[in-house]
Amino acid sequence: MQSSRLVRAVFAALVLATAVAFVLTQALKTEIPVVLRFATAPLAISPNGDSVRDEATVGFDLTEPAEVSFSIIDRDGAPVRELVDDEELAGDAKHRYTWNGRDDDGEVVPDGTYRMRVVRRKEGRIVNSYKTIEVDTRPPRVTLRSATPGVVDPSGGEPVSIRIRYRGPRTAHPELRVWRTDAAPPEVVRRFRGGPDRSGTWNGRDSADGELVPDGDYAFQVRVRDRAGNETLAPPAAGARPRSAAPGPPSAAAARPGTGVAVRRLTLVGPLTVVAAGSVARLEVGPDERPFRFALTRLGSPKEIRDGRRSGGALRVHLPDDARTGVYVVRVRSRGREAAWPLAVAGLPPRGVAPDRPRPLVVLPAITWQGASPHDSDLDGFAETLRDAGSIPVPRPLANGRMPPRFAGEISPLLRFLDRARLAYDLTTDLALARGEGPALGNAPGIAIAGTATWLPRGVRDRLREEVERHGKPAIAFGAASLRRTVDLDGGRLRFPSPPRPDDLFGERTELESVEPPAPLSVERDRLGLLEGVDGLFGEFGLVERSVSLPDDARLLTGAGREPGEPAFVAYRLGEGIVLRPGTPEWARRLEERTLDDEVPAITRRVWRLLGRG
Repeated sequence: MQSSRLVRAVFAALVLATAVAFVLTQALKTEIPVVLRFATAPLAISPNGDSVRDEATVGFDLTEPAEVSFSIIDRDGAPVRELVDDEELAGDAKHRYTWNGRDDDGEVVPDGTYRMRVVRRKEGRIVNSYKTIEVDTRPPRVTLRSATPGVVDPSGGEPVSIRIRYRGPRTAHPELRVWRTDAAPPEVVRRFRGGPDRSGTWNGRDSADGELVPDGDYAFQVRVRDRAGNETLAPPAAGARPRSAAPGPPSAAAARPGTGVAVRRLTLVGPLTVVAAGSVARLEVGPDERPFRFALTRLGSPKEIRDGRRSGGALRVHLPDDARTGVYVVRVRSRGREAAWPLAVAGLPPRGVAPDRPRPLVVLPAITWQGASPHDSDLDGFAETLRDAGSIPVPRPLANGRMPPRFAGEISPLLRFLDRARLAYDLTTDLALARGEGPALGNAPGIAIAGTATWLPRGVRDRLREEVERHGKPAIAFGAASLRRTVDLDGGRLRFPSPPRPDDLFGERTELESVEPPAPLSVERDRLGLLEGVDGLFGEFGLVERSVSLPDDARLLTGAGREPGEPAFVAYRLGEGIVLRPGTPEWARRLEERTLDDEVPAITRRVWRLLGRG
């Protein structure tokens, strides 16, 4: 009986407690909270000092007067910045404050997510916001994806439309910049806004007067801000750290293939090996199919051997069966532009020279033509050469459709002189030698490198030295600072160019000097009879490449220079053969008829007889 009364008492107490709790809950539900809501704008900041979203407006609304503290707390709930310290604030009001992303010590807080807190200490109440503020000081990752098409020809009459795409945060109006990189120095030719789809379209015109830009290489930069206000310029400016927004031209090292544009109104590509007389030379006219005129001439002659009209990209030029050995030039004209390409033709000897007579082999430095001629092959917006790239394709268009670098000053005068003087020669290129095509080094009595040969394939270098040292052949290298670098020929590409060596492939060390005013060379020694009849002085040169030291075991046979004991023109015994060097890159120019120079042509004739005797 007593147990039953106890159970009933406990049950009644539980019912009463439940009723009281229900009443309190209903009262709390109907009570209006003192802190009605929290506010922040923007939702993300980047307190990095660039005055863009460096701070946020934060705060709360009070429904009634209250004494509160207000602070920013981190992810773990620890206060980092107190903005209000137990202040009596008005009710039915909005209270807003500025937070600059720093803690109470004035230091920038770590990147992360932060919330707001209101504390009523007297009532023992704490209210934390659900709204967050993101602190982010890291620049966004942005990379250019593509620029299409990669080659454009504005001369066709069709509107130019180049689409640039990038990866990165989506923003309403990214800024795109167009840099002309083949200008000196590089310059911005256009700025424009892209769209929210992470792309922009360039119409091929500049900002100055709205004209179509000239032929050249163009790279793009995109400037993007993320929602926190961090800015990235991609690719970064040259010399800037990755993803920085430092102003300046884009970095070639950071450019990706396929993200630049080459503006080309006419291009021409042809063979760089030897073409036999009576065969067909195959060339390609670009950058798109179009009607064009062409003409084939022999170097130094205005007479057109072949001419005609064609349509399309391919051009086949048939060389005459009786073509004589030499360089022939193909010229193409289209839409007011002209491009030229040299052809090394192996044909008949000059008239009056027996076909079976041994002829010196002239080697054209075609690899140097390609290696030194700037061209944007991978369409990254930057032209590359073997001086600044580890690999380039071969063949490729020559810069601006013109003849190769140094051709007019070093090679053309020499070949035209040989033709005028009826000095027989065979012709090849270093590329043909590397591929085993055309005349070979082993069949020539002597060898002449026509013009500066900066790079040689390693196999050609080794065979050339062997022909001189072991097989007793004379060799002359025209140009300046030649034969100091090697390169690998890997299928259709030139790869792994070596750094320049202080000595050339024969072991001679030289130094190029400027002479002001130009002065002649003085004969010091002439055991080969090459300098006979020049009365002690010859030529007039403003650039002289003096010999610093000859190869080990070499013996100087002929020498002439500006100062005693410092020969520039040299001929020395090396092994079983003889190496000659004119000692100036201006030698070929002294062979032109307009110079009225008698001594340099006479010396060249004697050198040629030496090369022909072997």
